[in-house]
Amino acid sequence: VSAIVTFLLGPERAEKIKIFAGDVVPRKKPDPAIYVLAANTLGVDPSSCVVIEDSGIGLAAAKAAGMKCIVTKSGYTANEDFLNADAVFDFIGDPPEERFDLAFC
Repeated sequence: VSAIVTFLLGPERAEKIKIFAGDVVPRKKPDPAIYVLAANTLGVDPSSCVVIEDSGIGLAAAKAAGMKCIVTKSGYTANEDFLNADAVFDFIGDPPEERFDLAFC
């Protein structure tokens, strides 16, 4: 994850971003531990957080942590149940194809 963020954003920006990955918590999703850790570390109330996920287990983890969750479907997860999501998008996209807006959060 760190390598991807550094590649996409450059080293100066990447060093300012905290990365929370499954290898820093004892239990993986659908356990909410990773999202609880992120909120606690950043000092943010979970109810103020919005998670972007692409799987049912990620959605379950976000909801168990008390966070809003936006799902963007992937080819691997398109048929999963996203009934509890706050919003579901086929894809986020880039302008002018953009179908995603955080304003509703």
